[in-house]
Amino acid sequence: MADNADAAAAAGRELLQEERLSPFVRVTLRRWAKWYSGGAELFWPFTDLAIRFFVAAWFLRSGIVKASDFDTAVYLAANEYPVSWMAPYDAAVLGLSIELVAPLLLLAGFFTRPAALAMAALTIISQAVYVPTTTNLMVASILVWYVVAGPASFSLDRVLAGGLKQSAMPLARPTIRVGEWLREKVTPVIMALTRVWLALALFAYAELFEPSIALATWLPTSIFSGMPAWLAVLFGALFLIGFAASIVSYVLVFVIGFTIIAGAHPNVTLFPFLLLAIYEARGAGVLSVDAAIAAWMEKNILFDRHYSEIPDDWPHVVVVGAGFGGLAAVERLKRLPVRITLIDKRNYHLFQPLLYQIATATLNPADIATPIRSLFRADGNVRVLKGEVRAIDADTKTVTYGPDADDTQVLDYDSLVLATGATHSYFGKDEWGAFAPGLKTIEDGVAVRASILNAFEQAEASEDEERIKRLLTFVIVGAGPTGVELAGAIAELAKINVAREFRTVDPADARVILVQSGPRILPAFPEELSDEAARSLEELGVEIRTGGRVTEIAERHVCIGGETVIDTETVLWAAGVAASPAAKWLGAESDRSGRVQVNEYLRVKGAGGVLNDVFAIGDTAGSNAWDGNPVPGLAPAAKQAGIYVSRIVEAELLGKDCPGPFVYKHQGSLATIGRKSAVADFGSFKLSGNSAWWLWGVVHVGFLTGMRNRVTVVVNWMWNFFAQHSGVRLITERSA
Repeated sequence: MADNADAAAAAGRELLQEERLSPFVRVTLRRWAKWYSGGAELFWPFTDLAIRFFVAAWFLRSGIVKASDFDTAVYLAANEYPVSWMAPYDAAVLGLSIELVAPLLLLAGFFTRPAALAMAALTIISQAVYVPTTTNLMVASILVWYVVAGPASFSLDRVLAGGLKQSAMPLARPTIRVGEWLREKVTPVIMALTRVWLALALFAYAELFEPSIALATWLPTSIFSGMPAWLAVLFGALFLIGFAASIVSYVLVFVIGFTIIAGAHPNVTLFPFLLLAIYEARGAGVLSVDAAIAAWMEKNILFDRHYSEIPDDWPHVVVVGAGFGGLAAVERLKRLPVRITLIDKRNYHLFQPLLYQIATATLNPADIATPIRSLFRADGNVRVLKGEVRAIDADTKTVTYGPDADDTQVLDYDSLVLATGATHSYFGKDEWGAFAPGLKTIEDGVAVRASILNAFEQAEASEDEERIKRLLTFVIVGAGPTGVELAGAIAELAKINVAREFRTVDPADARVILVQSGPRILPAFPEELSDEAARSLEELGVEIRTGGRVTEIAERHVCIGGETVIDTETVLWAAGVAASPAAKWLGAESDRSGRVQVNEYLRVKGAGGVLNDVFAIGDTAGSNAWDGNPVPGLAPAAKQAGIYVSRIVEAELLGKDCPGPFVYKHQGSLATIGRKSAVADFGSFKLSGNSAWWLWGVVHVGFLTGMRNRVTVVVNWMWNFFAQHSGVRLITERSA
């Protein structure tokens, strides 16, 4: 078998290499397969949760009705659907317990398999000894699937499985291993048997054979009422062999829905759609023609088993930086027949817009960071390397990288995407960095959190009134979105989150001073929104100092305009950024902030002309693609640029005309002020106050990477909002 598989794979590669399949066909097949598998994985947890909800609601409704009149439940158990081996009272109690308890377990995804087994048994018994219904058959088939496959990721079973598997709890490890074995080995069999069952029902409906009365009780033929016989035969044949099961399921949903609208369906229920949704999301299973096609695709088109199996003739795209732009480029490029190497000096992707909430003890670092490798574990053509780029040679098309200058390696590339972001800029006063840290990394966030919390702790322990005032004075330099959000969060931390926790000082007495050299805060926003933000900050007690440039930052004070001196020991920098040294690596043109100059196609302008194979995006690039203005350093801008570059690589791969010049489409600007106010600018549409705050939250949760991060951020926000308490106030700095 292994030899045959290897021979088939070799034949497939030869077929591709001989160009019997055009590049367009290869790209289309691979992109479609990656799109479908990625979409199925993304939406399946939501589909699974919806299925569990409706099945649970069906049982709970029956249980609640019976619980409200238990005498009737006993009567029904004795007369309507008696069970010969149980007394009516015992049967009523057991049935009612299952209908009330098991649905709640199913909905929570806790002990899902036992709960589904109990409900399936109850449904099957009802079908056998009471009035047979198609609804019973649909519900039973769904529950049998859950007995074997278990729930998806939105469930307590899946959340707790990893920890319980390694725990010392009796039977935990073997129980979880049995569940994994059922999911891996038995689920394909159940999916195949269910397909055969549906195919028989379709054939019976089309009168290809006449089932016995006993068999007809167990075939859900009525759900196909109103369907043409020839279509039923076609669907039945496709289900039987497991060909295009997802597509067939979608079409069946449409056809059944049409017959319902036309009035040809005798019994309208949701459960046929829920059963078909499993096949829409999970496919036909292993025992199917679809599985054989998928295996061929894996060996000859996808090559997602191992990076070493990627064909050598696939172009090599190197992406430097795993920020928003870099990830957007890789997410689209991975669907193409290319080898991708993603290099970053850290092993995680950080959602920088929420980094200030790490600094102000609202979120944990893990809430806004995701390991890069976990994002591409299913993509065999993506290789992730942890290291820092040291040099780039555009002539030899090589990248030198490594953990330090003495330990480097060299990579060849066909296309290079620089998405290296930016760092703090102190406008030539780098010595200020020791006293005024900025926020760009998790380490920065944790260090700033420690300095803020330490200020309160040291003030509590001090008996020097002057030093207490100095410790409880926080100065933020720069009133862009980061500075405004940071000022509002520190004010709330002092006046709400740590209120009544100190004895000799009152955190509410803390001064939060926001310094802006220009005439108003949030200068990129319209003036009316800047004024609204200033009003919201002042309501929180933030002092706003505009029109004064910082001239000195020292250990215990800040000078503004050379005249005003503010005594403080905590200064935070949010005033400026500088691009990474990408321009120096390439010897390319750069602007005052160090951004690499690019042409209208985001190709780097090198010393000898445009470097056609080197692109710069995000904060790395100095592009004027916003109606002739510089593209802002925002996450949406970086993502748009990453997607654009991937389209250029695809066009060149297919020999097609490249897309037109890059055009940045501004999607709006958002800034939050505390827990109940924000401002939003969408050009002609502007928003402020509570509604803008809710919009800000939804947008930021949507931009987070990974479902775990979205859920934990929402939970932390809800806890912080309603309990007015932050549980992340940990000082974790290393002792001297």
